[in-house]
Amino acid sequence: MQKKSAKIIDGKKLADKLLLDLKDKIAVAQKRPGLATVLIGADPASKLYVRNKQKAAEKIGLDFYGYYCGVNDKLTQEKILEIIDWLNQDPAIDGIIVQLPIPKQYNTSEIIGRINPDKDVDGFHPHNKRLAELDQAVITPPLIAAVMLALKSTREKLTAKTAVIVAKNPIFSEPLKKSLAKLGLTVSIITPDAKLGDKTKSADVLIAVVGKKNLIQKSMVKPGAIVIDIGTNYLGDGEWVGDVADDVTDVAGFITPVPGGIGPLTVAMLLKGTYELSLKH
Repeated sequence: MQKKSAKIIDGKKLADKLLLDLKDKIAVAQKRPGLATVLIGADPASKLYVRNKQKAAEKIGLDFYGYYCGVNDKLTQEKILEIIDWLNQDPAIDGIIVQLPIPKQYNTSEIIGRINPDKDVDGFHPHNKRLAELDQAVITPPLIAAVMLALKSTREKLTAKTAVIVAKNPIFSEPLKKSLAKLGLTVSIITPDAKLGDKTKSADVLIAVVGKKNLIQKSMVKPGAIVIDIGTNYLGDGEWVGDVADDVTDVAGFITPVPGGIGPLTVAMLLKGTYELSLKH
């Protein structure tokens, strides 16, 4: 009897299609869109994300501005806020993101709150989060847009099914829960220190966004489930893995790989959002 294996949700293929469309639109735009990314510290996953954003931006003709802030005594909270203020005033910049996570010695909420809401391409500013709660969002956070497109690509009926998000940061999980609920899913959020097995095993859609290798084991996954792996864990020598163990492909119906799944899709959605903001400026 032939062993079944999950269908791979090819995020890179989906992203390449999006980027090709964006490249055509930017080529005839009156103004080249500009994206500024602020990276504080030297987290390996964050550095990879920023590098991938720059490569994709250059590929489609979108101007990329990287601000790399090494953590030292001179890099105060006030200095970071000054950088944000400067970017807010720069007419060449249409979208601003501060790469998360920010080192703990800095006030993340204050930094995110300093971004001009009209340039907040991540959608994390309190004003934009309030608009999202009222279903009036100007832009969908790129990570959430990426997950939605990945789910749509499966062509599976999701109405009246269950979703479980395993996450430790509500800045991602709460907006994602709201978006999934709009698809007709019953959604719950659990933290990675909870007893996972019983709760994840019931999920028709299982989403992991933690950053812990092999967190999700084969025994924790419902047969035929859609598994969205957003975790990134650096093993060294350029090797990356997600939160989901390799053998989960034996039981899942669909799965996003790491690398090549949600990562490139999120980058594409970020650049799409920057382009859309540029049309309003």
